Amino acid sequence: MKPLLLLATAALLAASASGASAQAFGNSFNGLQVSNDQPIAIESDQLDVDDAKSMATFSGNVNVAQGETLLKTTKLVVYYAKDAAKAGKGDAKAPAAKPAKATGMPGGGSNEIDRLEASGKVYIKSADQVATAEKADFDMKTQVAVMTGNVVMTQGENVARGDKLTIHMDTGIARLGGAASNGGGRVKILMAPNSAPAAQ
Repeated sequence: MKPLLLLATAALLAASASGASAQAFGNSFNGLQVSNDQPIAIESDQLDVDDAKSMATFSGNVNVAQGETLLKTTKLVVYYAKDAAKAGKGDAKAPAAKPAKATGMPGGGSNEIDRLEASGKVYIKSADQVATAEKADFDMKTQVAVMTGNVVMTQGENVARGDKLTIHMDTGIARLGGAASNGGGRVKILMAPNSAPAAQ
């Protein structure tokens, strides 16, 4: 099963990097990732399945958990593969407010997830690392996740702010960019003194 939330967020930057409009990161923030052999549990106030469009919409206090990784959002739309839709045809509704492990789609069939769209105060936490944004899109085919809108990443006292975070979920490489209309398109980093890289 492909991981739902394979997230590895940004590394701490050198002082000169804080003025860049887009900055590639290493792996100092590498805790936001999960094992792909762990089950996924989804809970929400309501679940609507549109089998014709191969999509399931979780809304209201959505919680997604896999291993140590937790995602909270207002709305989560899951687009699943066509073979999953065909296998589950005729079962267009599922009970609301109950955990739904992603070992199969809500309508039945296989567990092939194409894409996920989270919107409404997206919050992702794993271990001591947290990432928040207004929206997050996960493309499971390309293994690329994009978080947009007031992106804030924290690990302990370290904070990184930008407007768009792109994560390559297969490698953990992340890139944080600033918005041209907000703060002059600059990425802002705040590092605690004891988190600076050791001198070589």
